[in-house]
Amino acid sequence: MRVGLDFGTTNSSAAVYDGERLTLLPLDPLNASPSIMRSTLFMTREGAAYIGREAISRFTEGNVGREIEYEWRYIGDAEVTFADFGTVQQALYITVDANAPGRLFQSLKTGLRDKSFTRTNVFGTSYTLEELIAIVLRMVLERTEATLGQPVTSMVVGRPVHYSLDAKIDQLAFERMRAACQLAGLPEVTFLEEPTAAALSYARTARSAQNVLVFDFGGGTLDVTIMHLDGKGGRQFLATDGVPVGGDLLDQRIVMGRLLRHFGEGATLGPRRLPFPSHVLDHLSEWQTIIELTQPHYLNIIEEAIAIGDRTRELRALRSLVRQNYGLPLYEAVEDAKVRLSDAAESILSMHSGEIAFDEHIPRWDFERLIGPDVRAVERCVGRALDSAGLRPADIDIVLRTGGSSRVPRFVKMLAEKFGPEKLQEMDVFTGVASGLAVAAWEQA
Repeated sequence: MRVGLDFGTTNSSAAVYDGERLTLLPLDPLNASPSIMRSTLFMTREGAAYIGREAISRFTEGNVGREIEYEWRYIGDAEVTFADFGTVQQALYITVDANAPGRLFQSLKTGLRDKSFTRTNVFGTSYTLEELIAIVLRMVLERTEATLGQPVTSMVVGRPVHYSLDAKIDQLAFERMRAACQLAGLPEVTFLEEPTAAALSYARTARSAQNVLVFDFGGGTLDVTIMHLDGKGGRQFLATDGVPVGGDLLDQRIVMGRLLRHFGEGATLGPRRLPFPSHVLDHLSEWQTIIELTQPHYLNIIEEAIAIGDRTRELRALRSLVRQNYGLPLYEAVEDAKVRLSDAAESILSMHSGEIAFDEHIPRWDFERLIGPDVRAVERCVGRALDSAGLRPADIDIVLRTGGSSRVPRFVKMLAEKFGPEKLQEMDVFTGVASGLAVAAWEQA
C-alpha cells in the first residue's frame, strides 16, 4: 500500500488514493477531527511516548499549574587536575526538576533548520532531533498500517520548498529529515514539495486549461507552486518558491508585540531604576524557550526583580508563567485569538491562571501592523515565483489557498489585490497536501 504523509510543523495527516477515491486516515482518534494530528510528542520519565492530542493532554494534566521543584542530583565523578595539588576526584551534580512527569515537544519540524539543536536530554537519555522525529514517524506508520490492515510498501512525504533561505541550512534540514525517516523505518520514502502536492490534488478534478498558483501557508513555512494544466489530464510545473514564514511566527508577533507588558516589560529595579533585563523576556518568543527560564539562574533574576522592582504584579505573573508551566496555555490562547481575528475586527486575548491575570484587546489592524514584515516577505515570494514562471498576475487563472495560515485576512487581501478576489479558492486547509501526496504515491505504481 502506498501512502502520502504530510508531516507538518503544527499538524500532520496521511491519505491513500486508489485512482478514483481519496481516503484520509484517522491518525489521531482522540482529536475532534481524527484525520488531523497535532505534530506533538510527549515523553515520560519511563520513556513511554505519546503523540497528537494525547501528548498535549498528558503534558497539560501533569505539568500545567505544577510548581517546579529543583534539586541537586549526583551524575557521577570526574578527574580534575590542579597544577599545585595533582589529580583529584570531583563529584558532579546538576539541578533538575525533581517532579516533572514528562516532556512535550512541538514544532519539531522547525528544529530541522536549527544547527544548534543537535541533542537534548530527556530524563537522563540523550536524543538527537532526528531520533525524536523518528519516534513520531514510527508511531504514525504503526497507526497507518493498523488502519489499513496491511503493510505500507512506500511513502511520499511532503517537504517545504525551502526549510531555510540559506542553501546550506536548507540542505542540512533535508538531510536530517531523510535520516529521521530512515531511523523510523519508513519504507521506500520519496519526498515531494508540499505546494506541488496540493496542486496534484486539485489537478485531479480540473477539466479546463488553466494556470494555477498554490499558496500553501502552514505553521512553519509559506510555499508557492505554479502549475499549468492543459485540460486533458496533462500538467506542467512552472515554478516553486518559499519562505520560512508560518503561523508560529505570527503567534510570536502577538506575544512579543502585545503581551510583554503583562510580564514585566518596562519594569525598573532598585533605587538606580535599572531596566529589567530584556534578554529574560526574549525567552517568551516561543513557548518552548519559556521553559529555559526555569533554570535557577533565571529564577533568581526574576525573584530579585520582584523584591526590588516597580511592577510587582507583572513580575509575579512572569514568575507564575515560568514556575507553573503556563507557557503552552499562553500560546494556545494566542493562537485562538489569532484565529478569531480572521472573522472579527477585534479579539480579546484573556489569561487568568496562577498570578497571571489580563484581558488584552487586540484589533485586527494592529495585528496586521505587527505582521507587516511577514506580509511583505510573503508577497516577494509570490512575485519571485511568478517571475520564475515567466507569468504576470493576470496570467494566473486560479489561486488555491491551503494551510491554516492561508485564512489570515491580511494575506487573503494581498492575494486578492494581486490576482483578483474572483480567482481565489480555498482547498481543505489542513489535509489538501496529504491528499496530493497520496495521488503522487499512487502515480508511482
